[in-house]
Amino acid sequence: MATGAAEMQIEQADISLANTLDTIRQTGGGAGGATALAQAALQSKKGVSASIEAQEKANEDKKAQGEQTLQQQKMAEAQRLQNADVAGEQFMFSTREGRELQQLDRTAALLGQAKAAEAQANQDQASAIGGMFNTLGSIASTPGLFKST
Repeated sequence: MATGAAEMQIEQADISLANTLDTIRQTGGGAGGATALAQAALQSKKGVSASIEAQEKANEDKKAQGEQTLQQQKMAEAQRLQNADVAGEQFMFSTREGRELQQLDRTAALLGQAKAAEAQANQDQASAIGGMFNTLGSIASTPGLFKST
């Protein structure tokens, strides 16, 4: 607050009023002029007081506005940090989910290979049994192979 400027303004008003009072005395003005002068001095000081009050209110308003701006900045920073936390959690979840899906795909592929190998083994077994019966049939149909001597 500029109290120095207000004090200077009051001092200048006092000097001006004192000069006016001297002029009233020199010109022979009466008590009415002095009363009017006193009222003018009072009004001048009220104006200075009102100016100081207005300046104090403006300072309080600026302080409140600064506090509001600070709170908004703090809230914005807190929101930014919360968003960063959420983004980090989403990244971690996505990464973990990706790894789990890869592991499931690999397990499914291994299971598919095992089933294919089992099917191939069953087919090979059936072919072997069929080949064995063909061989036995060929042997049995060969003339003279089982003749008694």
